[in-house]
Amino acid sequence: MIVHFIEGLRDYHFLQNALITSIVIGIVAGAIGCFIILRGMSLMGDAISHAVLPGVALSYILGINFFVGAVIFGILASLIITYIANNSTVKSDTAIGITFSSFLALGVILIGVANSSTDLFHILFGNVLAVQDTDKWITLGIAAVVLLLLVIFYRPLLLSSFDPMMGKAFGMRVNVYHYLLMLMLTLVSVTAMQSVGTILVVALLITPAATAYLFTKRLKYMIILAATLGGLSSLIGLFIGYSFNIAAGSAIVLTAATMFLIGFFLSPKKVEQTKTKQKIYAILAAGVLLVIGVFSYQRFLAPNESAAENKMAVVATNSIIADMVKEVAGDKVNLHSIVPVGKNPHEYEPLAKDVRSTQEADIIFYNGLNLETGGNGWFTKLMKNGQKKENKDYFAVSDGVDIIYLEGDGHGKEDPHAWLNIENGIIYAQNIAKTLMAKDPANKESYRHNLAEYEQKLTALDKVAKEQFATLTQDEKLIVTSEGCFKYFSKAYDIPSAYIWEINTEEEGTPEQITTLVNQLKGSNVKSLFVESSVNKKPMQSVAKDSGIPIYGEIFTDSIAEPGNPGDSYYNMMKENLKTIFAGLAGKED
Repeated sequence: MIVHFIEGLRDYHFLQNALITSIVIGIVAGAIGCFIILRGMSLMGDAISHAVLPGVALSYILGINFFVGAVIFGILASLIITYIANNSTVKSDTAIGITFSSFLALGVILIGVANSSTDLFHILFGNVLAVQDTDKWITLGIAAVVLLLLVIFYRPLLLSSFDPMMGKAFGMRVNVYHYLLMLMLTLVSVTAMQSVGTILVVALLITPAATAYLFTKRLKYMIILAATLGGLSSLIGLFIGYSFNIAAGSAIVLTAATMFLIGFFLSPKKVEQTKTKQKIYAILAAGVLLVIGVFSYQRFLAPNESAAENKMAVVATNSIIADMVKEVAGDKVNLHSIVPVGKNPHEYEPLAKDVRSTQEADIIFYNGLNLETGGNGWFTKLMKNGQKKENKDYFAVSDGVDIIYLEGDGHGKEDPHAWLNIENGIIYAQNIAKTLMAKDPANKESYRHNLAEYEQKLTALDKVAKEQFATLTQDEKLIVTSEGCFKYFSKAYDIPSAYIWEINTEEEGTPEQITTLVNQLKGSNVKSLFVESSVNKKPMQSVAKDSGIPIYGEIFTDSIAEPGNPGDSYYNMMKENLKTIFAGLAGKED
């Protein structure tokens, strides 16, 4: 596994960026965390990491780098917390709770206004594998500034952390150094967001420092040890995340937590208490780690000897496109879908296997139309890190589709859900076949034959659907869903659509959106409502209760179903959708 990781570092630029960035963040977070622990302000890191969310949202709205807004709101939060704690009977932990929850709520609202739900997912959980060169250099610059400030102001920070009253007695401006520390904490928190996200920033700030505190009470040695443990946690965590194909940020934090547990049992105080027990614990832990390592190697890393090396490597961004590629290419390619079945392509964060497969791919198919490239733009980052070129290495299967815009009349963002019109699905398949034939002329006839059969099957399904929907009366024709993603479907089958929200899979419907839809339904003859397989069902349940119209069934939008279940291919997915929607609109019993 180590050799595999080293080879990845040699071959992949994205892994080099991830390694440098994560280690630097681990070092600087460990160092600054020592002062946070000594001051009894462990939750301050959590507060600031959440409080930056409104700044990120505003930066997105204003079109500026998120770092600017995040730093401003981080500093603002620290000022508010300190002011409340110093000028009222409210304790600092209460001030922290009030401030960070309020800022977090404001951030969620602003993200909803900005129509950028995917950014929220990225901010909360991060993805160190998507770090760009610019992010890396910003991280290095901030780390250098923070570490330099720690060196320059080490003595006043030391005194104000251990005995602020003595510092005041000597005429030291203790509050100034407190705000300086809050500034450094904000910079570190914002920098760490891109690798581990705001949810896990606090762990990276506190855990290495807490581990170091178990072994020494001298601040200088504590900083050195915490920084070392932070950097080591990042290195080992990234290795685990890359090797075992799990989220690297989470792996980094769990590695730091494991180090804390080991340090807890092996710290001088504990060792003196129960030396024999510590040896047993260490042996058991080593055995568990060995078993996990062997299993993980066999599960994720063992070479696939059955794979044919002479086949083209093809990557699709989601399960729907991957199924289309499978129909057209058959067994002529080695196929990998980045977004697994059942996952939402709007908010996905690629794992190590996805990145590796993309780097090594001969062809990459993506939907386009603001699906993978909107929000946090995970696909754009993936292509940039892999130095892939559009229409040379990666291809939009939606080319040629008559685009529908979210705001209508050719304005607003592009609606990405073009595949919900079977005619567009056929265009997707044609684009896939065209690219495959150009890249692999030896199998050209096979691709052409498969495409012809696939087109015939899809066309027949589309024809039957249009004949069925034509039998409905006009007042029966209204498909009501949670998200407004059926515009292409509406255009294809002459069925107007209504919805709670436009396009935002993390939004759960504002009161105004729900009441507006309920009022619209009360004056209609709609017999059934529908809920999508990829969204929260509760908002639509509220609409059903207040409108008196039942939810008929579940329909597919962003993913096919698991193999063996209804809707387990694009054809079957559309067949199930057409059957469910027609039956619901016609008022047939479920």
